[in-house]
Amino acid sequence: MTRIIAIGSLPAVIWLATGCTPTVIDTACQSFTPITYSASRDTPDTVLQVRRHNAAWDAICK
Repeated sequence: MTRIIAIGSLPAVIWLATGCTPTVIDTACQSFTPITYSASRDTPDTVLQVRRHNAAWDAICK
């Protein structure tokens, strides 16, 4: 049983030893920008949603 576990984990050990780790490229900050709104013409709910979106963008992208 121990031999089966050792053989079964061999691919994982080889994968880790070779440094083959997935690369993630996040392009969200290049693709999206803060949103503008009209405080006098947009609904309060729309203004709130835009402000939340812009705050998240600031936290992640600035």
